[in-house]
Amino acid sequence: MKQLLFLTFACLALCGCTSLPKNPVKSDSWPRIVPDYIGVTIPSDMAPLNFYIEDEEVDLVDVVVRGNKGDELHSNGEYADFDIDEWHALTQNNRDDSLQVTVTVRKDGQWTAYKPFSVFISSDSLGEWGVTYRLIPPGYETYGSMGLYQRNLSNFEQKPILENKLVDSDCMNCHTPNRTNPGQFTFHVRGEHGATVVRNGSQLHVLAPRNQDLGGSMVYPFWHPSGKYIAYSTNQTHQNFHQLRDRKVEVYDDRSDIIIYNIAAQEIQLNSIVATDNHLENYPVFSPDGKSLYFCAADRIDSIWTQYKDIKYNICRIDFDAETGRLGESVDTILNARQSGKSANMPRLSYDGRFLLYTISDYGCFPIWHPEADLWMMDLISGESWPLKAVNSHDSESFHNWSLNSRWILFTTRRDDGLYTQLYLAHIDADGKASKPFRLPQQNPREYDLENIYSINTPEFTQAPIDIDEEQLTRQLMSRERISTSLRK
Repeated sequence: MKQLLFLTFACLALCGCTSLPKNPVKSDSWPRIVPDYIGVTIPSDMAPLNFYIEDEEVDLVDVVVRGNKGDELHSNGEYADFDIDEWHALTQNNRDDSLQVTVTVRKDGQWTAYKPFSVFISSDSLGEWGVTYRLIPPGYETYGSMGLYQRNLSNFEQKPILENKLVDSDCMNCHTPNRTNPGQFTFHVRGEHGATVVRNGSQLHVLAPRNQDLGGSMVYPFWHPSGKYIAYSTNQTHQNFHQLRDRKVEVYDDRSDIIIYNIAAQEIQLNSIVATDNHLENYPVFSPDGKSLYFCAADRIDSIWTQYKDIKYNICRIDFDAETGRLGESVDTILNARQSGKSANMPRLSYDGRFLLYTISDYGCFPIWHPEADLWMMDLISGESWPLKAVNSHDSESFHNWSLNSRWILFTTRRDDGLYTQLYLAHIDADGKASKPFRLPQQNPREYDLENIYSINTPEFTQAPIDIDEEQLTRQLMSRERISTSLRK
């Protein structure tokens, strides 16, 4: 590697195609890099952390990355652009140790060498091939061009799973796998070609978007670990608009209940204990052992728009019998957020069953538009809860999920510009403490920031690429054929 670095420097000097630092002025501060990767913890199999300098007057960036266990690599150009193979060789050789990154920039003909910063390479592997997410413009009443995509986390390859231009621009949302399994997933399509799609191994079912007896559609899903059931909420959702600078829109439910879908029987179970008239039940999540169902619940309010700030959710739990598909007879309150005047949403349990990750906001059930929304962690053994201070920012954090080995989380946040939600990842140690998060790397981050017009939404980890016949699925969605579901109370 050192010989390769020497040859790279020699080639650059001979060809005259760029310039190496000369007589740099040393600075005691860190460089202002975008994204901010200073002091982050990453897995060894993550794509290179390419970055650019925030100062637009900088015309050349020289970066040397040295591993504490040896080897180094070099980048010289308009931004830090690392070779993927060399990057992975360096990170693999320095697991459980740090990389030292030295940045030198040229501005107005003068070079400045900044204080080196560290990037820690965790010995905890990511264990996931990639992520899936929805790309959607940050619109309100209309949703325009959008799609479901998958991204390889070890490089920069992104491919569509399904784009809505193939189904007359209908809305698509909530691609949800079973424990990051690419062979089991579900997502919902709204609009003229509305449907709930369920992929279960070799079987691909396109369900009617609504059950005639139930009335509502199948929204926020979560798989039972056995793969036999999917819990959905069924929601009557509305949105209104604020005349406040930091409050653009409020999304709320007039009504919401929890339902359990039996995949083999194509049957929806409606249990009155989680489908009440006086409560709003939302965001169902099965426990990793499959014996419990967690969900959010709030008191239903008659004048919901004038009293929307009074809607505050607790996190609850109820027993679940996987043999019969039946829920228990009593509900336990796991987290009483209303006692502190807050609202708890989007519960996600680590797959080892130890921790519960959730969002706290001032009110409501849709924290993506709440700047105060933060991520919190609960130790399910001790019952202790705490904010993830290393992860949280001045703007909203939401739509979070765990890697299968329970050592990494992903989430979306508006911290960068307040408008577009971006995907961040963070390491979680054995005690549930989080490292400084890092933004999903992009091959050319400056170009991405200048040209991107999409928010990343509802992200999930995936163990492997999703292999699906896009043409066949498009034909099924464009047809009028749908599988009807029966209702059992």
